[in-house]
Amino acid sequence: MNEKQIFESGCFLPSWAEDVTAEESPISVVYTRQNKDLPTLLKELDDIKDRIQEIQAKQWQLAKLIHFHENSFAEK
Repeated sequence: MNEKQIFESGCFLPSWAEDVTAEESPISVVYTRQNKDLPTLLKELDDIKDRIQEIQAKQWQLAKLIHFHENSFAEK
């Protein structure tokens, strides 16, 4: 049966009453494709590397503080 025969016989598809609207997936809402040139991408990569280095330095400082707290400071 084609759709016209189904409609004429009174058998409707389950979605017959639904509004036909374009639904956006969550990914398409959050992510929009942006084409960037190579120098822009390299600069963003350098910024990310710098941020990672800053985080690693903070992590090292926190590790030293925890070590000091657990060993030296806590003994007194």
